[in-house]
Amino acid sequence: MITISTAKIKHLTTETYNKLIEALPIHQLSCSCGQSACMIKHAYYTRSIKVLGRLIKLRILRLICKHCNKTHSILPDWIVPYSRVLLTDHLKIIKAYQNNNSYEDLMIENVLIDESNLSYILKKYKLYWKERLFSYKICLDLNLTQKCIKHFKRQFMQIKSTTNILFSHTHTT
Repeated sequence: MITISTAKIKHLTTETYNKLIEALPIHQLSCSCGQSACMIKHAYYTRSIKVLGRLIKLRILRLICKHCNKTHSILPDWIVPYSRVLLTDHLKIIKAYQNNNSYEDLMIENVLIDESNLSYILKKYKLYWKERLFSYKICLDLNLTQKCIKHFKRQFMQIKSTTNILFSHTHTT
């Protein structure tokens, strides 16, 4: 998996994701096997993301390494791997939990986020992430993705232990 560190977007749409992928310099990406300039487009899969009460369908690009044949999904840093809830919403849920605040405003803002989403996210946070962040003194701030990939080789709230590589990309959407 390759996480693309991007400029923050105002509204996630299929078009903003597609523009990001079209502008991506694939020849600059490295594989987890250590090889550089070895990636080629391989396939796509569909992923639905819950955004402001709508399901946004994205065609997620997969690349394959010509050297080791390993495939990598390309995800922007605002998408949590294996989750349909955006990273910003994960953070809002966790911060509400930490501050003993209500989740009502979040659930009104994005009606597709329900009690089961809240419960799942908080369970995974408490089980996998809370102590990890504490042990490295990582705050829930703008550098969270970079710090988690550096220390844990995963995006924040990524549960599966698939290695995640960070690529900084300056394209704005």
